Amino acid sequence: MKRLLNILTLGLIFFFSCKNVNEKKNSSISLNDTNSSSLDKKAKEQIEELNKIKEQDKIDSIRLENILIEAIKISNKNIDKDTFQTEYEITPDTEYRAKVKIKLGYYFSDLFSHLIIRREVPGSVLFDIYAKQNGKFEKVISLEQGATTYVSDTIRDINGDRLKDFVVNWYGNNGCCLKAFSAIYILRTDKKSFSNSIEFINPTFSPAEKIIRGVCYGHPGETEMYKYKWAGEKIDTLEYVSFEKNEKDEKTGKIIISDKEPYEDRSKVLKHLNIVPKEYKKIEGYDWFMGAGY
Repeated sequence: MKRLLNILTLGLIFFFSCKNVNEKKNSSISLNDTNSSSLDKKAKEQIEELNKIKEQDKIDSIRLENILIEAIKISNKNIDKDTFQTEYEITPDTEYRAKVKIKLGYYFSDLFSHLIIRREVPGSVLFDIYAKQNGKFEKVISLEQGATTYVSDTIRDINGDRLKDFVVNWYGNNGCCLKAFSAIYILRTDKKSFSNSIEFINPTFSPAEKIIRGVCYGHPGETEMYKYKWAGEKIDTLEYVSFEKNEKDEKTGKIIISDKEPYEDRSKVLKHLNIVPKEYKKIEGYDWFMGAGY
């Protein structure tokens, strides 16, 4: 909805800016009344559509805020409990239904209890996570995922620091190729707050190694694999794996290990191999990389 709003806004800006330029260049020329009327009608329709979208966005925002306020009221009534859980449906009007799930407990660490409020509404799944401290809830995460792309969410140690992190998995609904994403929120050493979202495409996590391996975006048999390593809340790139190609863009049968994706400027080849390293053969998407069965 908001993306469409931006597109319409840009369209109107472009329309009026072009119209102004033409008016300056042709100030002494009479415009055809029919064409002028047609342009004015189109602009008016776009403005009306833009206003409708703005109004709907405003209504949706108020609904979402009221649903969250009600969930927080319920949570505050149970704030003295070590654990609490409930779920319910709410229907602000006949055309809008929301599912709310509230969980309170020591989900991420034994030092702070966290409140997780999940709202499932038309078009979106929203999460708000709060840390409980001094008898109050302090918000530490707020995120929204499109309902058509949302797959799952989980709590697990992703980066191997023995602290549990928050993970939202989603799948892109546009594009031609494998596009499974994971948005990671790393629990910080204070055991209360979280990092900003760190996103990976087609990842396989190995917390014991503090390593992420995955498959890049591209057609089967024509893309690369990557290997990253956690460095606190940041990621170090270790290598990329790809098929070697000759001048005719044909595979030679060799495997290249490079420090960057092979098509990037200043990409440096680290190794030439006859086979793909064994460590990659068990990751999600390996068959896609090989092009097997596609």
